[in-house]
Amino acid sequence: MTQHLTIKPITIVSLVALLILYNAFFIVQPTELAGIRRLGQIITPEPLMPGLYFKIPLIDTIDTLQVSMNTFHVNDLTVYTIDNQPVTVSVSMTYRIPKSAVLKLLYEIGEAGSFGITENLYPIVSDRIMRVFAKMNTTKISEHRESAAQEIRTIISQSITELFGLELLDLQISGIKYSTTFEASVEAAVKAKNDAIAAENTVKRVQYEGEQKVVTAKSEANVLVTKAEADKKARILTAEAEARYIELQGEARAKSLKLQAEAVKGSPELIEIVKSERWNGQLPYTVLDNAIPLFNFQSDQN
Repeated sequence: MTQHLTIKPITIVSLVALLILYNAFFIVQPTELAGIRRLGQIITPEPLMPGLYFKIPLIDTIDTLQVSMNTFHVNDLTVYTIDNQPVTVSVSMTYRIPKSAVLKLLYEIGEAGSFGITENLYPIVSDRIMRVFAKMNTTKISEHRESAAQEIRTIISQSITELFGLELLDLQISGIKYSTTFEASVEAAVKAKNDAIAAENTVKRVQYEGEQKVVTAKSEANVLVTKAEADKKARILTAEAEARYIELQGEARAKSLKLQAEAVKGSPELIEIVKSERWNGQLPYTVLDNAIPLFNFQSDQN
């Protein structure tokens, strides 16, 4: 015997009522703001803050927008510098959607009730990056990277504020890649510079060594000159000492003879005494002044 399940009309009504009641409430999350459309008309003058709200089921449509701090990336964007060199740039920006921009983004930009970040921001950000790099020389990019980032930050902040009402919190150039040709030319230039520096250092080293040798030679020459002057002075002093010694000897001899002469002159008997003391017993061979000669009769055999 087959049993048929019977659903009472009151049960269906209750289920429908519960479903309608469930859809009559919605929650705006802490990181969101929301707007309500009723049959295509915007009925919220201000964005709805986080919390629990009532809506008319099947008539009201809830549109939410993430307003917490978020990031947007432009990766591997090819730009051309003022010297027509291709450079690949990557940029990372942090932004926030203020309350005043929520309804504009939900209902004036893109499709109603949704704001496509990539579709709307990418063309603007890319264009502003290209404008800045188009004024730069490739060889100066690394040197002026921070100033370039600051200029990009300024013009992008102005653009996304005017167009979308977004608030730019930060922007950084996360990557810069040069073309293979440019990198090769830079490497060649760096190598040439390093070679020049090495050659200059070699010249300085040789010059330093030469100067050291000159200093050493001068020192040795000074030593020799000093030694020669010392020897010269020593010889002069020695000669002067010898001359003085001879002079003193002469003075002493003259003084002695003078004293002897004065002694002899004052005492004639002293002459005879000296003669007798110095006579060796031999007669002189020559007699002067009519003196009587004395003859030596002493034979060899005595």
